[in-house]
Amino acid sequence: MEVLPLLFEERAHNLEIYAQKQIFNRMAILNELPMNQNIAGEFTNMVASSNPDALTGDPITTSEGVDFTEIKFGEPSEMRGSTKPKGFMFRMSKRVADRGRLESTLQIFINKSIGRIINYYDALFMNGLVAGSGATAPADLTPISQDITGFEVLANEIKIKDAMEFQNDNDTGFSPNKMYLNRADALHVKLALTEAGLTDESEFEYVPTTRLPVGTQVARDTVNPTATIEKYADPEYSILAQMEAESETGRLYDENGNQVPPSFINIKISEPDEPQRSNYYIFTEAGLNIMEPSGIMTITGN
Repeated sequence: MEVLPLLFEERAHNLEIYAQKQIFNRMAILNELPMNQNIAGEFTNMVASSNPDALTGDPITTSEGVDFTEIKFGEPSEMRGSTKPKGFMFRMSKRVADRGRLESTLQIFINKSIGRIINYYDALFMNGLVAGSGATAPADLTPISQDITGFEVLANEIKIKDAMEFQNDNDTGFSPNKMYLNRADALHVKLALTEAGLTDESEFEYVPTTRLPVGTQVARDTVNPTATIEKYADPEYSILAQMEAESETGRLYDENGNQVPPSFINIKISEPDEPQRSNYYIFTEAGLNIMEPSGIMTITGN
């Protein structure tokens, strides 16, 4: 088992660990979607569902000379996707370091960069879920407002689950259990369920976000794979990616035996140049890959 040290010798490695922790703590979606180390930087988004053909026959009992019924998958619509490298560079002069302001100045740079990176990818991933939604939302949902009741929230859940689970009267194999929604809408839902004493009856996990407008929600099946985050952490600039590549399992653990989130951040520190300045780079490269649109539903005007 590959265990991370409490402190690395290289400054870049320690900066990476700090940035990594901050980003994963503040971007919930990074902990919810599988990640794939994508060296090529390209992938294929499924625009239309690749669900089994509706005309596939019923399962049959096999006997000699009789084959099982074949499940035929329709040809899905595809769209090419690519990872999006984003990051920042900061120049540090020798004078700043000599005056003892290196650590505090670096902290400011890293924190500002992390905030901007989070804002960019949070919006990119949420917009990707909205654009990649393939399940049709029911038309008779009760709009979320301060007047919605707990019973109406549960009724909405039942309708949403049924609409995703059965499309054109065919069982899709997907069932929503997580709902992303605007912070204001999330508060209305939480209050409605609490006031009615129905919190434990809800089958959805409601995740507030600032990336969706009021009245728009995204329901997703998190049990079955619907989307992945395609990313590339360069082993040359990421100690985590380097250690993952060297590990037999590709997984890393902290000193307590807890699995460490996969590498996501790249850090580079250049050697001082004229006039004695070092360049600090923090960047990441990622994109959202829709695997199965039928497991994602966008609800608007609600």
